[in-house]
Amino acid sequence: MPRSARRCPAGKVNHVLNRSVTRIRLFRTAKDYTAFERTLEEALARTPVDLFTFCVMPTHWHLVLRPSAEGDLSRFMQWMTLAHAQRWRTSHGTVGYGPLYRGRFRAFAIQEDARL
Repeated sequence: MPRSARRCPAGKVNHVLNRSVTRIRLFRTAKDYTAFERTLEEALARTPVDLFTFCVMPTHWHLVLRPSAEGDLSRFMQWMTLAHAQRWRTSHGTVGYGPLYRGRFRAFAIQEDARL
C-alpha cells in the first residue's frame, strides 16, 4: 500500500528536517557542505518554495520553507534528498550501501508571526 501524501498547504511555513541513517556523518569536510548547498540551490530553482533559513550539522539538517503551491514541499524534498543522497554516495564511494537518510523528511508547521 502506498504512503499517503504529506499535507503541507501552500503558503504555510514549515520546519523541515532529515537525519542520516545510523548516524552517518553526512558533512565531514567543507566540500560536503558546499555540495549540499549546491544541491539545495538546484532544488530551489526546480520547485517554487521560499527558503528562509537552513542549518546543517554533521549528521542532519534543518530547513525553514514555505511552498508556493499544494504539493510543492514534497516535490522539492523528494528531488533534493534523492539528488543529495546519490551525489553523496558517489563522492564517498559507497554506492550500493543502502539508504543515506532514515526515511522521509519530517515537516512541522510553524505558526506565523511578525518575523515570518
